[in-house]
Amino acid sequence: CRPKTIQYMLVTVKYFGMVVENTLTNSEVVAIEALDPTIKDLEKILQNKYPSLANITSNIALNQQIQEKSTKINDRDELAFLPPFAGG
Repeated sequence: CRPKTIQYMLVTVKYFGMVVENTLTNSEVVAIEALDPTIKDLEKILQNKYPSLANITSNIALNQQIQEKSTKINDRDELAFLPPFAGG
């Protein structure tokens, strides 16, 4: 049994609504180095880069499906940060 190793991967992250106002971009490719990285790990990386994201509650879609933050992510996954949308 081989020991687990740190994984290096690239994921595409898309932003919508008020998240775009904080990141000043609607998408980017993010490098992750982690052991079995999760959506929560990615969220921490992005909050370090964009501290104001910590104040925004977002649903996070992984490959177009809303997922829990404990869900593992893989190389080349696509994630989308979906803040609450106002409407009427």
